Amino acid sequence: MLCYSTFMDNRKYLADLRRRMPNRPSHKIEARSYKNASGVDELIYLPTGYWNYVEWAEKNTEIDFADWVVHCDTNPSEGFCLSHLLMYWLWTDECNRFRQGLPTPHPYPPMGYEGWADEFHGANHQ
Repeated sequence: MLCYSTFMDNRKYLADLRRRMPNRPSHKIEARSYKNASGVDELIYLPTGYWNYVEWAEKNTEIDFADWVVHCDTNPSEGFCLSHLLMYWLWTDECNRFRQGLPTPHPYPPMGYEGWADEFHGANHQ
């Protein structure tokens, strides 16, 4: 299970995501092509569960993942590839939606939510 330790900042969590990905069908890595900030096709590698969230979010919210790809490509985070940065954005979006009581694809919090909620928002969402 991935866990966002209360002693990790977002950069440490991104690094932790790289090395501790669970071996489950929802975490099988898939690649999909999106235009980057230069208009060039770039493969985005995300676990299946994250792609499921992309599809859910595009259908049920105002999120346009293609816009996120361009934004993250234009505003990189040093030491992290575009795919990992997008994975963090998706995870953070789902955490924020869950904390705010907005619809999410699951009735339970995203993996790692508890430590994130404690560190950044003072309490777990109940």
